[in-house]
Amino acid sequence: MRNVSKLLAAFFGASLLTLAPMQGACAQYQAAIGYTKLVQELNGRGIPVPTAAGLRVGLVEASGDSVTYFPNTGSPEFAGKSFSNLGPATTPAQSSHATTVARNFIGNTWSIAPGVSQVDVYDAEFFVFNQQGLASGLQPLPTNVAVMNHSFVADLIPASAGVEVNARMDHTINRDAFTNVVALNNGTGAVPQIYGQSYNSLVVGRTDGNHSYGVTTIGVTGRTKPDIVAPDEATSFATPIVSSTATFLHSAANNLNMANARAPEAMKAIIMAGADKSPIAGWSNTSTRPLDSIFGAGEVDVYNSYKILEGGEFNGTSGFPTSNSGLFGWDLGEAQANSNQFWTFEVSPGGSISEASILLTWNAHYEDANGNFDLNEFTVANMSMRLYEATDAGIGSLVAFSDSPVDNVEHLYLMNLSSGRYALEISSDIATRFGLAWRITAVPEPGTLWLVSVVFVAGGFLRRRAR
Repeated sequence: MRNVSKLLAAFFGASLLTLAPMQGACAQYQAAIGYTKLVQELNGRGIPVPTAAGLRVGLVEASGDSVTYFPNTGSPEFAGKSFSNLGPATTPAQSSHATTVARNFIGNTWSIAPGVSQVDVYDAEFFVFNQQGLASGLQPLPTNVAVMNHSFVADLIPASAGVEVNARMDHTINRDAFTNVVALNNGTGAVPQIYGQSYNSLVVGRTDGNHSYGVTTIGVTGRTKPDIVAPDEATSFATPIVSSTATFLHSAANNLNMANARAPEAMKAIIMAGADKSPIAGWSNTSTRPLDSIFGAGEVDVYNSYKILEGGEFNGTSGFPTSNSGLFGWDLGEAQANSNQFWTFEVSPGGSISEASILLTWNAHYEDANGNFDLNEFTVANMSMRLYEATDAGIGSLVAFSDSPVDNVEHLYLMNLSSGRYALEISSDIATRFGLAWRITAVPEPGTLWLVSVVFVAGGFLRRRAR
């Protein structure tokens, strides 16, 4: 066993909430993330609503005593589900925190992934030191889940140990191909070291902004967190809302025979590109800071993400495309070193683009030539993304770009673009796999009278393409 410092802090990212029936609150959050709207639409189209049946998920819970980390499996929310205790206690005790997290994640009425029947449960400290191999220095043990939820925050002393914890998790996500969802802390403060500063996870805050946020302080510093937010009173319970959304989308990808969408890069891009900015006053990003400094990509929205997924996979081309991609879609692609790929989109004359959300993400790697974890074999690409006006003849003027020097995400968010053809270009300095997702909402061109009133009120809100 290596001499590794113990956890300085491993504590719940939230105060405990009552488990008294709150069906109104359940319906409210499901409506807020677009689930109610999506169910109504799918029912109207005669399409079965994904339930996540047949998927296995992971639940990692901080206990403080290595015993009290298990959900109350006797709750009606968990009827028909099998919970596997993966350590360390032989007979773990129930935790009200774990019960609430699991309810929001895979509960039969509370969650949007009620069909999950297999749940692997770990104590957080055991998971970090034993399952992930931090104490022994051995390879992380395999996982077999679609989505894993971590509703705890922690730091390690020395900070270098935190770097290794995150690296081990990032490697496991690549190797085992699952979506890893982690919580920030409640209230202000620095971004937690453990998993909150990992590259390949989805890091979650609260829609009201009352969570720790900022930039990473260990490993490669300056990366913006959170990635996304969700509507709940505590980060511990907002996080499983995102986990439930991810699980729902994994199930939807199965139903649609879109296996590539379940890759961690693609799924992360689909979720983040679908995020809704409208609940957040003053959401903003810049060309070098892809995400809002407090709210990330915005509030998770399963309706938007499902529409992206359903739009289908469109592969990029090395030259200017001869045909357009759909206005909703995604790609799991392979970027080559110092090369570009292109996609084009077109909105017919008489229409306009009310909103365009395009998100690119890729993973960090810590693998040796044999695919084994090696902290010294760290690589992460530096990718960029540009949107141009375009014609059938080729690329025209630059509309916007996203080029962060440190983040492993790029994000373009534009409103009120006029009709026409647009070209998206991505580039990378080294070979890497990436996930790309987009939703381009086209609307009919407003009438002249309506436009006059908008110009009067908003001072010329609509951005026109150069002709």
